[in-house]
Amino acid sequence: MSVSDGRHLRAFWFGEELSLLGHMHTPRGAAVDLCAVICPTPFGYDNICGHRGLRILADCLSSSGIAALRFDFPGTGDSDGEMELSAWRAAVAAAVVAARRETGCTRTAIIGVGLGGAVALGALDDGVEVDKLILWGVPARARAWVREQRAYQAIAARASVTRDPDAPKPPPDPPGVEQIAGFPLTAKLADQLSAFDLRSAPVGAWPAGRLRPETLVVTRTMTGDEKTMVAPLEVRGLSATFEQRDGFTKMFDQPHLSVAPLEVFALMRDWLAKDVVERAPYVPSSAGIDGALPDGASTRLGPDKLIEETVRYKQGEGGLLFSIETRPAAQPVNPTWLILLTGRAVRHIGPNRIWVRIARELALKGFASLRLDGRSVGDSDGEGNGLMPNEEYYQEHIYDDIENVMGIATAQGAQQFLMTGICSGATASYQIATRRTDVRAIVLLNLLQLRHDPADDDNALFQQLLKFARRTDLWLNPESFRKLLKGKLPPNIKAAFKGGAFLSAPWRKLGGLIKRPVKTAEEDYVVRGYNDLAKRPTAIDIFLSDGDQSVDFLERHFGAGFKKLDPSIRVHRVYHADHTIRPFHAQEHFLQVLRAAVDRVADHAQAGAADVRRQTPSVALPPV
Repeated sequence: MSVSDGRHLRAFWFGEELSLLGHMHTPRGAAVDLCAVICPTPFGYDNICGHRGLRILADCLSSSGIAALRFDFPGTGDSDGEMELSAWRAAVAAAVVAARRETGCTRTAIIGVGLGGAVALGALDDGVEVDKLILWGVPARARAWVREQRAYQAIAARASVTRDPDAPKPPPDPPGVEQIAGFPLTAKLADQLSAFDLRSAPVGAWPAGRLRPETLVVTRTMTGDEKTMVAPLEVRGLSATFEQRDGFTKMFDQPHLSVAPLEVFALMRDWLAKDVVERAPYVPSSAGIDGALPDGASTRLGPDKLIEETVRYKQGEGGLLFSIETRPAAQPVNPTWLILLTGRAVRHIGPNRIWVRIARELALKGFASLRLDGRSVGDSDGEGNGLMPNEEYYQEHIYDDIENVMGIATAQGAQQFLMTGICSGATASYQIATRRTDVRAIVLLNLLQLRHDPADDDNALFQQLLKFARRTDLWLNPESFRKLLKGKLPPNIKAAFKGGAFLSAPWRKLGGLIKRPVKTAEEDYVVRGYNDLAKRPTAIDIFLSDGDQSVDFLERHFGAGFKKLDPSIRVHRVYHADHTIRPFHAQEHFLQVLRAAVDRVADHAQAGAADVRRQTPSVALPPV
């Protein structure tokens, strides 16, 4: 089932002092008089890991009649502003106001997740009134959360040094900033969070006559951590239902392994719907079919109001495709547009939010960009509840979706493109460059598959069947057989059976060992493809985290030192960096490469235009 079933989806900007991005999920059919505001964990790696899961939670609520608003806190995701605790608390209040305004509901709930739940409870201390409150995996002391983040960073830093023991020592962090899993934690925010203790409440915040929201506390694990929230609730006079559940850790462990705990979401949904009256069905948005926004929803960002940003949905074959357009507001738009792509685990803000950073920086220089979510990623529709087969992100329909969204730029005057992406987004950049003549440059970040060859499809599908057959954990589980009898197979396995890969794939012996393609032939088409593209000419930059498995993939095809690459293809390597280039120095190095590529493409276009003007003979105009 697509996550788009049972709801209308609309993105919009809200907030008075800052522009905050919200996604409103409203039921298509029967509805109840309750809207829920989902407060995500606002910082860094947790925010990346949990985004898709909270999208699924919002769809779960709206398909059951409860409107849900997701939003990005200031300085995070797509929202404007800086990361400050007071701004985050104010954003919760603004989100509650926006949800009531957009839905017309008389009753409101807040679902606070992780650190976002602590911020939400702080907003209630500030006077925000809601009828129901869910706290999921919320720390009673933000200091404990900061300590946990620092411990994770220390482990990651040690791992990078172990991975590249002979590499130069990485540069120190900027003054007043420490990096936490690739995100900047300022000394100011660290101090604010360290002093934020939910076990006490502001004097006078909860007088005897104030209504207390019904409260549900869901623990991180079945072992139970509910005792940590007893004191914060008692001091506010809140009586709560406690539920011990697993699922939090699986959703916030690693982005590419994040799995939304549907049983926890069902618990939240049923608890919210209890004792809530029905209301009239929602009227579909007049902006477009199923909430699509063909003309976008615009806002101005930044203290100087120099950047105009638009949120867009576009209908694709697999459902709605989400993108963010950033363009200059006070100067002409350069005909060179940037397309910023991600892999399967990270949404359109890019690894460590660097797509937001570079898009807004280049908009001040006159460049427009689109950063978008592919099918099943981030805020786009699809089947993406974690652990999607990796092969799903290297299929032709993904490239078709991207070209579909690129039509937004073409319709607004884009004449040529620079494409960049990480992982499968890097492969997509290459694939689309081979399909189009208006892609002038590609900057590929840690790509893990070089090129898709349709001739290999049967072999690839057969390998998927083989892996599936060896999953003893599935075949020993009775639930697997029930799903099999109902035809509920993973999408890639369905495709393998449907395509006849099990019968048509070549066999070497009874054990099911597949005959592999001849390595030299595989190398030939990969090397030839990249070198031919470079001669078109399309400028190619390849950026690698040294020690990442992407280096092995490249050297397998292009030889040690990438000697088979065309000399015009630039290869950049950075040390002490992981796949998503989390260290600051690696991010800055990559952005320097990207800036240089943008300048080269734009300068080349200007030089070409000047040549055309010089070669065009002047014509004497008749006097008026």
